[in-house]
Amino acid sequence: MAVLNSVFGLLERLENNYITVHQNRCIVVRNRNASCRRCAEACTSGCISYADNELTISPEKCIGCGTCATVCPTCALEAHKPDDAELRGELFTAAKAAGGSCTIACVDVLKEAEGSYDRAKVVGIACLGRVEESALIALAAAGVRRIELVSGDCEGCGYEKGLQTARSVCESATTLLRAWNNDAEVHIVNELPSSVLLTEETGYDEGRRAFFFAMKGLAGRAMGYAAQEQPEEAEADEPARVRVMSDGTLPHFIPDRRERLLDCLSELGEPQDVLIETRLWGHVIIDTGLCNGCRMCATFCPTGAISKYVNRDRTSGVAYRPRDCVKCGCCADICPEDALSISEEVFAVDLLSGAVERYEMRPMKSPPNNPHAILGAMKGLLKSDQIYER
Repeated sequence: MAVLNSVFGLLERLENNYITVHQNRCIVVRNRNASCRRCAEACTSGCISYADNELTISPEKCIGCGTCATVCPTCALEAHKPDDAELRGELFTAAKAAGGSCTIACVDVLKEAEGSYDRAKVVGIACLGRVEESALIALAAAGVRRIELVSGDCEGCGYEKGLQTARSVCESATTLLRAWNNDAEVHIVNELPSSVLLTEETGYDEGRRAFFFAMKGLAGRAMGYAAQEQPEEAEADEPARVRVMSDGTLPHFIPDRRERLLDCLSELGEPQDVLIETRLWGHVIIDTGLCNGCRMCATFCPTGAISKYVNRDRTSGVAYRPRDCVKCGCCADICPEDALSISEEVFAVDLLSGAVERYEMRPMKSPPNNPHAILGAMKGLLKSDQIYER
């Protein structure tokens, strides 16, 4: 076992045919004070566990379900077999075969129902926790009106955490669809729908065939997704540690899933001007009265949603872009003055508009690049000006 202070290197043990690990994207690797434990909290098999400030990796327990990748806000964990592109291709193919509905089922459910359903109309996955919002919204953007996730006896198989994740994903997807005035339905059910079951007479269905041709681009999307976004091998000279860039911040990365999700929402049109609450976005609020101007929030922000700026008059602060926020909590964890909080709600229109909020900050009393920084810090700590350098 290893304490979180030495988590760098520990995540490498997760690397296998099902999971790719991008350590430099991990919130805890970037900031050892970060409170993110989502992969451990959601792990269905006990492969990743956390207790008494110790993170334990037991790679032999991994079942390749991909739930950890679903909950990771920065895509530090990337699922394979299938990867995201392959899974979306399978979903579109199944939706086309089913006439515009999509059924995703736990493999245990499909084993029990073997011989009673049409394999072309159902996508089987190790755990429903593998499904995330960008795939569901992509289906809705293509015209699919009903998406059903079929769960098995999750408590009986011991992987009930995957079902919890799936429920959270479905709630977020439904919230987004309603805000975008889309009537697609996303449900978790306990049995395969009748539309995918085999019958004694499975004759030609004129109505369903007509629907195939009415669904714009569905088949094309299926083939396109299957051919793109194949995982690339990490470059051999990838830095061993996260290194600060020239602007004084750590490298930024906006997850591909988030970009795809925003693209699909854009296809749905303009959203209502309403506040929405999902697991995906938060709204950072900074109390400039408490803020000491250190801008560490921008230094550690993994996506660049919070960035530094300096005006021509030498005033400075941070700019915040709600659409790029992944609600990882890193900024709140790092703030030394507790001047930063994260609201659970964000305006839907801000996610597509590129809205930017600017917070001007007072200069630091003892900026890090000041040769007299220690003197200034001691004066502040002791609340006295009677301290001198020699």
